[in-house]
Amino acid sequence: MADDVNFELREIQPGDKFAGFSMGDAQFQPLKTFLTRDAKEFNRQRLARTYVFVDADDKIAAYISLVCGEIAAAQDNAVELDGAQYRYDHYPAVKIARLAVRTNLRGGGVGVELVNFGFGLALDVSNSVGCRFVVVDAKQPSIDFYTKRGFRMLDTEENKARDEPIMFVDLHTL
Repeated sequence: MADDVNFELREIQPGDKFAGFSMGDAQFQPLKTFLTRDAKEFNRQRLARTYVFVDADDKIAAYISLVCGEIAAAQDNAVELDGAQYRYDHYPAVKIARLAVRTNLRGGGVGVELVNFGFGLALDVSNSVGCRFVVVDAKQPSIDFYTKRGFRMLDTEENKARDEPIMFVDLHTL
């Protein structure tokens, strides 16, 4: 993570301010819009959990929003996962619904820390309820970032053609 800045990771709070949270490229504007318009209310309504890195000035430097998710099975037959015959159409997952890092902090490890935090929460969840994967609908410029974190592309032609293809990590590989 950025060596010259200390961050606190915590759940978003009602009084949080968003001044200075720049995403740069217009394709990332929906990530800023969610943070400024919806994140607090989604937290209150338990529709998503948003965690923020705040700097010493209490400015949001980055965030991750997590929700329950699933991966659709590619076939109707039972799939074997580590010896268990799984006979359902969907695999349980935690989904990274959104992840954003302020433009001036990209490449400094903040995003990696947030993904690792998400992995930790997913592993905690999987100790209490069925959850096997972490999934993300990756924006095209972020595919390499997620690949370096161990995510794999869902291997279907339809998924590969999507603007935001589904990528996943099996929690048993962490």
